[in-house]
Amino acid sequence: MPFGFVPTAASESLIEQHARSLLSEAGLSDKVEWVKDADFASTEGFRLEASGGGWRVHAAAPAGFLYGAQELTQPYSVIGVEGDPDFEIRGTVLMMLSQSWDYQSELHPDIFPWFFDRPLLTRYLDYMMSARLNTLVLWSGHLFPHILELPEYPEASRFTAEEIRRNQEQFRWLSTECAKRNITVLTHFYNIHISEDLAKSMGREGKEPTRYDVPDAFVTEYYRTLLSRYFETFPSVGLYVCPGESLALEHQQSWFENVIFKTARESGREPLLIIRDWTLDPAFMEALPTLYPNLYSELKHNDETITSPWPDERHRKWKGVLKGHIINLHDPADAVPYRTGSPKLFNEMVGHWKDEGYFKGSWFYPPQAWVWPNTVDSLGEGEALVAFERDELWHLLQGRYLWKAKRDAAKEAEWSADWLGRKFGNRQVGELLNEWYDLTAPILPGLQNLTAVRFGNFFPPSIARVQTDVDEIIGSRSSLEEGPIVGATGHTGQRYYSRPIDAYTIELYRKRYGLEEVADLRSLPVAQYAQQVVVGEVSQKNLLPLELVQLYVEMAQRSKEIAQRMAALPGLDGAERARFVSDSECLILTARYYQLKIQAAFAKRMLIVSGEDRYADDLKEKMQESVRVYERLVSYARLHYVAGSSMWDAKPWERTLEDKVKWDRDEQMKWLEAHKNSK
Repeated sequence: MPFGFVPTAASESLIEQHARSLLSEAGLSDKVEWVKDADFASTEGFRLEASGGGWRVHAAAPAGFLYGAQELTQPYSVIGVEGDPDFEIRGTVLMMLSQSWDYQSELHPDIFPWFFDRPLLTRYLDYMMSARLNTLVLWSGHLFPHILELPEYPEASRFTAEEIRRNQEQFRWLSTECAKRNITVLTHFYNIHISEDLAKSMGREGKEPTRYDVPDAFVTEYYRTLLSRYFETFPSVGLYVCPGESLALEHQQSWFENVIFKTARESGREPLLIIRDWTLDPAFMEALPTLYPNLYSELKHNDETITSPWPDERHRKWKGVLKGHIINLHDPADAVPYRTGSPKLFNEMVGHWKDEGYFKGSWFYPPQAWVWPNTVDSLGEGEALVAFERDELWHLLQGRYLWKAKRDAAKEAEWSADWLGRKFGNRQVGELLNEWYDLTAPILPGLQNLTAVRFGNFFPPSIARVQTDVDEIIGSRSSLEEGPIVGATGHTGQRYYSRPIDAYTIELYRKRYGLEEVADLRSLPVAQYAQQVVVGEVSQKNLLPLELVQLYVEMAQRSKEIAQRMAALPGLDGAERARFVSDSECLILTARYYQLKIQAAFAKRMLIVSGEDRYADDLKEKMQESVRVYERLVSYARLHYVAGSSMWDAKPWERTLEDKVKWDRDEQMKWLEAHKNSK
C-alpha cells in the first residue's frame, strides 16, 4: 500500500461508486470495463486499453479505476500520463486558524463561511481530483471541540449542541466527498492546547491560558478522550500533528507515546499520522521509528518560503527514518501577492525532490492561503476572484509533477500554453502567459535568496519589511560557506543561508553576462563579493549579486512587455489579463527597490573594507533613492491590492515605508555622519 492511509471497505466502495458515476454522466457506463490487475506498484496506478469500441481500465484498486475513469471522461487531461505516481502523498492545505493568534479554530459560518459552502467545496474537490491530488490538510489549531460531541467536557466549545452537530455533519460531508475522490482528510493541530472556552471555565490565567508546557492528568485525559472520539466519529481521516508551539521538548516523547500514538492504536486501524519537524526534540526523533508504524515525518521545503527550488539540507536527516518523509511547500510568501504558477520552476523543484529519493510526497499551501477562497486583489464593490481560479496553474502543476516528475521542458510549455489558451480563449495569449509565468516566478524567491535575511509568514519579499535592511544584508549572509543553523527547527530564529538559484535564472544570467560556466549555483553574498573586489579576486564564474539583481529588474521589465502584448490580444476575461500588466509593474518596482538596497549594502561594505570616500556618496544616493522607489511601489500596488500579504497581521506596505524603509535610510545617514566624524 503506497499511501499511509489504509482505505476502509466503505471508502473503497465510495471511490468505485464515484468512478462509475463519472462514466455514467459521460454515457460510458457500458463502454468501460475495470480489469483488476495486480501489476502496479501503487493502488492508484492504472493503464488504459482500447477494446472493441470501448476501454479497459487496468488497475489494482478502486483509486486506479477512478483515475482511469476520470482520464476517459474529462475533456482535457491535467496529468497526461498513466502508470504509477512518483509520489504517494499529493496534497493541498486549507487554513482554519482563527485570527486571535491563540491557535484556536472556532468553526462557525460567520468565521469560516467557505467551510459550509458545499457548491464551492465541491468545485474545489473536483479541481483537486483533476490533478490527482489525494490529501487535504485542514490546518487548524484546536478544531476538535467544535466538531465532536464531548459530554465529558461541556465547556470545551462556546457553541450549542445543535451548532456542534451542524459542524460535525459538515465535516462528515467533507470527509465523505473527499473519500469518494480518493482524498484523505488530515486534521492539523497544535498540541498541547485546549480551547479558549475550556481555559476560561477552568480559570486558567496568564499570558497564554490555552497552552500547556507540561502535561498534567487533566489535559492528558482530555486529549485521549477527544482523539478517541475523533477516530470513532470520522473513520476515514488521519492526523497531522505539531509537537510544539507550547509542549516542552523533554515531554514530547512521553506525550506522543502515551496519548497520541496510544489513542491512534486503540482506534483499531492505525490511522495515518504525520508529525511535523517543528520544535521537535532530537532525542524524541531518534526514538520515533519504534513508537508507531504508520507514521510519516514532514518538514518545510525552505522553511516558510520557496526561496530556492532546492530543498533545505535539513530534510536529509529524515532519510529512511520513518515510513516516509513529506515536504511542505509552506505559505508561499515569496510568491505573493502577484500571480504565480511557473511550469519551469515547479518542474525543477519537484525534480530535485525526486532526485533526493526519500521524499514520499508533498502538500502545497495555496497562494494567499490566509484569505482563501478569496484573494487580496483590489476590485470593485461586489467583485471577487476565486483563489483557485485566479492561480489555477498552482495546484494543477503540483499534481502534474508529483505524479510524473522531471518532464520535458518544451512539452510542458506546450501543455501550459494550450491550457491557458483555452482558459482565455486565445492560443497566443496562452503562449505569452506561459512565458510570463516562467519569467516572473523566480524573481521574488530569487530576491529573498539573494538577501537571505529572515523569512516566514510575516515577511513576504513583496513587502520587503525585513529582507532589505542594509546591515542585515551585509551581516546575515556573509559567506557561501555558511550552512543551516543547527537546532530544533523553529528554534533557529528563522535565519537562512545560501541555496542554489533556479536553473532558468542561471540560464538567463549566463546569456546576459556571457558566462560559459557557473562555478557555484548559489549567488555570492554581498559581503563576500565586496571583500573579493577589494583584494582583486572576483571570480567571473560566480553569480555576482549586483549583476544578478540587475537581471531580476530586467526580467520584471521584460514581463511587462509580454503582459502588454498579451492584454492587447482578443480573447476572454480582459480585466483579468490586464492584471498581469499591473503585476509586472509591481514586480519592476519591487526588484528596483531591492536593487538599490543591495547596491547600498555593497557601497557600505566597500566603504568599510576599502576606506574609499566615494562609496559614502554612493551609499547616501542609493538610500535616498530607495525611499522614493518604495513610495512609488506603495502608491501603485495599493491601486491593485488591498494588502501585500494575506496573513491578517502581516505588516502592510505603508507601515513598512514608515518604520523600516525610511528608518533604514535614517540609520545609514546617522552611520555615515559618525563614520565621517571618526575619520
